Amino acid sequence: MARATAVGIVAALAMSGCADGGKDDGGSKPVAKHGARLTAEPTTAPADEHVGARLSGLGSRTRVVVEARATDRGGHPWTAELTRTADRGGRVDLTKDTAGLLSGLRPTGGAAAKLRGSGTTFSYHPGPPGTQRSYKVRLTATALSGKYKGRRLAARTLTREWLTKGTTHRELTVKKDKVAGDLYLPAKGSASGSGSGSGSGREKAPVLVFGGSEGGNAGTYTAALLASHGHPAMSVCYFRCGSGSGRPNAIDMIDLDYFTHAGRILRAQDGADPSRLTVLGNSRGSEAAQLLGQRRPSVFRNVVAYAPSSKVNGPYRGGTVAWADHGKPIPTGPIPLNHVRGTVLAVAGGNDKMWGSAASARDMAARGAKKLVYPDAGHHVNWFPLGQPGEEGGRNGAVSATAKADQAARADSWPEVRKLLER
Repeated sequence: MARATAVGIVAALAMSGCADGGKDDGGSKPVAKHGARLTAEPTTAPADEHVGARLSGLGSRTRVVVEARATDRGGHPWTAELTRTADRGGRVDLTKDTAGLLSGLRPTGGAAAKLRGSGTTFSYHPGPPGTQRSYKVRLTATALSGKYKGRRLAARTLTREWLTKGTTHRELTVKKDKVAGDLYLPAKGSASGSGSGSGSGREKAPVLVFGGSEGGNAGTYTAALLASHGHPAMSVCYFRCGSGSGRPNAIDMIDLDYFTHAGRILRAQDGADPSRLTVLGNSRGSEAAQLLGQRRPSVFRNVVAYAPSSKVNGPYRGGTVAWADHGKPIPTGPIPLNHVRGTVLAVAGGNDKMWGSAASARDMAARGAKKLVYPDAGHHVNWFPLGQPGEEGGRNGAVSATAKADQAARADSWPEVRKLLER
């Protein structure tokens, strides 16, 4: 998912978790010989949660390079690395490097050349949560100085979870469910505590998630993580969902009724508080999210709009209008927010080269929304930290240029989104 910097590798450490103890999971001989240990807590953690990592048992002032390696959904390797010097006690504390930062994994070999030659924005993606509940990052520490220069000193394989134990997944299809996407439900008891039923006060806010002009089921990782945190969640694909999906290939007359139907399915799930349904929309999807909060307040309560537009824009990839309501075109122009039942949260970057999302966030704030604007961030401020490192590519390298700031924006805004869901 993005850039190979010193910052990144440590976040790759943070993205996985590794158990304390002296035995190296890659084989005990190197650890026993050198006395080095690579530890972290916890061993396994959700992909958006921080994990501290440390090296110990090194020689005093030993310089080491730590490499993280993972494979993407196509089996291609992605790596990142970091160089550090041990203190006089032979220790390297990596925890300070991981705080608030994300993985710096970048493609290597033939995959790198292919991706960078594509001219499109790209990022690291393991398999989707519905088929790959977690992914692993292999960490190795190699000496750059001292007696064992050039030798591997310690290694760990760390696990990052999209879906924690007991969390379930069901694929949704237009043919069967009248919506394309993924439904993720928390482990039984994690959302509703000791009781259930509408109005009991023990259910959690359900969350409907969808992306923007990239199309497809862009919100599936986010929905999976939210379910792991106890929220019934659904990611929806509304266009470019694949052949035979029954969905269009353009943002053209996408009806709010489609999202409303998805929301009603979600509200009916065990552990869901139907009165607190929240919608998360990114980029072009932020328009639909605001429209749902404004035009369907009896169904949707809160709205989170990432890299938003404060107005309805025209169609994308051909057509007449972007959005419709009960089959009637919704005209372009400002989106009022005066009928939204709950909170509207706008998250934007001040250096967004795709469109003026920061100005839109300020417009939305003037209409009663809460805004989080990050001056150095770009367009990709959306979703969660740590498990979704920043993208590369974009026009004139605009995406790569803001990736670090985008990561920081995610790390800061994600707790605010989760607080909103808990209220």
